[in-house]
Amino acid sequence: MIQEQIAIFNTLTTIQLAVLVIAVFIWLLRFLYLCFFPLRIVFYKKPATSENKKSALSILVIVRNDEENIRATLPHLLTMEGVDYEVVAVDDFSQDSTLSVLGLFKQRYEKLKITSLSQETRYSEKLSQNIALKLAQNEWVLIYPACAPNSSQSWLDQMCSVANEQALVKVSYTTIAYQKSWYNKLYRIENFFQQIRSASYIMNGAAFLYNEENVAFKKSEYFSRGGFGASVSEPYANLELVLNRFIKKKNTELSLGKESSIVKNVSVGWHEIDELLRKSIRIEKKLKKWKQFVLAVDRLMEVVYPFIAAIALLMVVGLWPLILALVVLKELAYVVIIKILQNRLNERKLFITSLVFSLVMPYYKFIHRWHFNRKGRNKWKNKG
Repeated sequence: MIQEQIAIFNTLTTIQLAVLVIAVFIWLLRFLYLCFFPLRIVFYKKPATSENKKSALSILVIVRNDEENIRATLPHLLTMEGVDYEVVAVDDFSQDSTLSVLGLFKQRYEKLKITSLSQETRYSEKLSQNIALKLAQNEWVLIYPACAPNSSQSWLDQMCSVANEQALVKVSYTTIAYQKSWYNKLYRIENFFQQIRSASYIMNGAAFLYNEENVAFKKSEYFSRGGFGASVSEPYANLELVLNRFIKKKNTELSLGKESSIVKNVSVGWHEIDELLRKSIRIEKKLKKWKQFVLAVDRLMEVVYPFIAAIALLMVVGLWPLILALVVLKELAYVVIIKILQNRLNERKLFITSLVFSLVMPYYKFIHRWHFNRKGRNKWKNKG
């Protein structure tokens, strides 16, 4: 069999040889990416933390017309023990009874601090976050969504425990609750892949974040960099823009597991999926150029790999056992990694759909990114 394959290889034309070399090179890039990026998360072991070594934490909750959410979320969030923490709630000019409910909770729970924006204003969520950070008493802070009622003692213990003395950031996982909806499934899959990509890039020294929620960080880093600064007018992202200025591999600790994850109770449609994609594009645009380049190469290889594999199979028919073996090896590794990570993060009923998604979505995202950037350029030209 091997001798036969060698004989066929020796008869290849220049074009066939070139196609085969390119295909193998791209396959190698994709296989190495699997080994050094998502596979590293599979084998990542969280540093051991002393039970007595817990940092005081300020949990920041920005609310707007969230009366029902805070009734469900705050009682759990305010009744945990064993950790020095507070909850800082900022009402972003709600039109329902949110502020009144916060006032009632303030009388009942000593750990709660509240304030509010008194009028409608542009970029109000960023301003609310800035107010919450100023009001926070503790050095370590964390943005917590009002629609996540599943907070637990184990979650708080995890997010307050930082083993790395150099750490400035601690990253955990955020998702939305399972619902029988294709939009829910698509949103969760895209959210899963975004956060896995972010975590794997952190581990490889190209650190950045797609998501600000359930990320603990030292607020002094926010203020030392002038807060949002010129990024205050960015419509699609908030604290991610600031965190990405100082997050690095050596100052970041990952906590990727069920105990430290949070689940939001929200309903999503195509608009929310589109917003998630737009946000990721804008966040990537704000990264350093070399990180943008690495991400661009990653996206390009995702799009090109299936085509070049198919072309190699068609043009170098005689070597189809070798080519097919390489494709199967890479796909099996990918399937195993995704399954392990989804089990670890308790992402239910996503496995088969996520595999199909990972084949189709890169092409949609390529078109979506081109269309979004084109609209952005036209917008700025019209302003000029």
